[in-house]
Amino acid sequence: MPHYPAKVRTALQLMHDAGVPQALRAPPLHRLLWRLGIAVSPPLLAGFAANALSMGVFFGVTWGVLMLPLFGLLVPLKTWGIAGSACLAGALFGVIMGLIMRAQQQRYRLPAWRSLPDGRAA
Repeated sequence: MPHYPAKVRTALQLMHDAGVPQALRAPPLHRLLWRLGIAVSPPLLAGFAANALSMGVFFGVTWGVLMLPLFGLLVPLKTWGIAGSACLAGALFGVIMGLIMRAQQQRYRLPAWRSLPDGRAA
C-alpha cells in the first residue's frame, strides 16, 4: 500500500477502520490503477453516477462481446439487436451496482471521495 497515491492510502485506511471487507475496499482493477499512480476513487467512495457509468459500461461491453458469438449464431438477431441488448444490460447493471455501492457507503458511514484530503503539501 505505500506505493499507492496518498489520497488512496487515506481512503483505504478509513475504510479499514470502518470495517469494510478487503474485497469491497480494493477491487483488482483499482489496485492496478493505484500501482500505476492513478488516484481513482474506490467504488464505495465514488458517487452514484461514477459507479453506474463505469460498471455499466464495463458490463455492457463485456456482455456484448460474449453474446455476439453465442447468440449471434443461435438466434437470428442482427448486430444492432445484440448491441441494444448489451446497452440495456449495461444500463440496468450500472444502476443496480450504483445503488448497491451507495447503500454500502451509507451502511459503513463513509464520506464521499471528493471530501477526502488529496495528500498534496500546501
